[in-house]
Amino acid sequence: MGVSHSFITEWDNSPKEIMEFARVIDQDNVLKSFNDMVNHQIPNLDDFCWACTQAAAHFKKFPNYVQIDPQPKDRLIFIGDMHGCFETLIRLFIGDEQTQIEPLGFPGPQSDGTRNVYLFNGDLVDRGGSGYQIVFCLSLMALLWPDFVLINRGNHESEMFGLSTQTGMGHKFMFEVQGKFPDVDFSKYKPAVSDLFYSLPICHSFDRNVFVVHGGVPLASDVSGVQFAPTNQFESRTAKVNVPKNVPPYNINDLQSIQPTRFQTQNLEDTPKKKNELWHSFLWSYDRAPYSADFMEFNNFKTMVNSHTATPYHFVTTFLPLDKCADKYGVQSVTRGDDTFKKVKEFFDQHPNLTKIKMSIVEIFSSPTNQGSLYACVLMTQDGEPGQKIDWDPLNWGYHNLGSHTDFKFYNAPSVQ
Repeated sequence: MGVSHSFITEWDNSPKEIMEFARVIDQDNVLKSFNDMVNHQIPNLDDFCWACTQAAAHFKKFPNYVQIDPQPKDRLIFIGDMHGCFETLIRLFIGDEQTQIEPLGFPGPQSDGTRNVYLFNGDLVDRGGSGYQIVFCLSLMALLWPDFVLINRGNHESEMFGLSTQTGMGHKFMFEVQGKFPDVDFSKYKPAVSDLFYSLPICHSFDRNVFVVHGGVPLASDVSGVQFAPTNQFESRTAKVNVPKNVPPYNINDLQSIQPTRFQTQNLEDTPKKKNELWHSFLWSYDRAPYSADFMEFNNFKTMVNSHTATPYHFVTTFLPLDKCADKYGVQSVTRGDDTFKKVKEFFDQHPNLTKIKMSIVEIFSSPTNQGSLYACVLMTQDGEPGQKIDWDPLNWGYHNLGSHTDFKFYNAPSVQ
């Protein structure tokens, strides 16, 4: 049983056998299931749907915005888009000897007294050919280690992408599952997957200072009728960003009562007309503009972690207040790789007073599907009062390299027709 259609990646191209799975959530059974998938076995569809349904019931208990109070010796690990690449999980949990990737370990307590707290920042599926294994694995682990496996929803956890059964646009999760089980109709498994995807929270914060969301943040709480003015402070990757003037930034506490609810929001349209500007911003936005710094200041965050874009290793945008400008904040620097990261870090090490007033955005990507570098953010907690348990400055964080896309176990898929 192999992938019979075109996908960009698959962690291996070996035929997959059906594993024996007992519907018991304990460490032995969950780790056995992970090891079975490492050894080219997958669950049957009934067990897969059962795991999705159980995990959905778990995540439905969470609000849209989840606030985490980390404990001393917690090791926070932020993972970006995995896009159907199960090998990312393999490298995270048990490493890869061939490429000398050191493991970070499974979620939960470790032998050295630390606790691994993983946050997976959306886009679990599509593009790669082993999203099925990712969804099953993280569903079980979230049930076994609910305090140590956290997941944000991404724009691919939607009807437009991961749940789509329409042909002709990209490499979709529903067709990955169909490739594994060609004799089973979509209706057999799509409801359980939909239930899980729509149950996922939207964003998390850690120790009050670090805010993690897949896409970005809204321009303001209400942008209807707002007069936009162009800014010279930032140019997006595709076009100038228009920033609203004289409107308050979005209050993150309003996300708890946003309508329609996340359970009712099947789609997060990009173009030509967005049906819900707020949902779109949290899961779709590519902007890393000064209004994001306004949002962070208004909500008492110092650092925001985004995914969604295939960025190079060490990609950090830093904002500083502006003295004489229509905008309150301006982009001070953007690090793109080790060299600029080191230069910017050296600058702020020499100017500690600027460090106190800066805002930062970190972007992480953890899939080989966009032919870039793969990495995770790692930061340790310490004893302290709330707001002082973690170093919020991303220039001081650890960045765990998961390798280059060229050393993942690719196979050459035929082009899409």
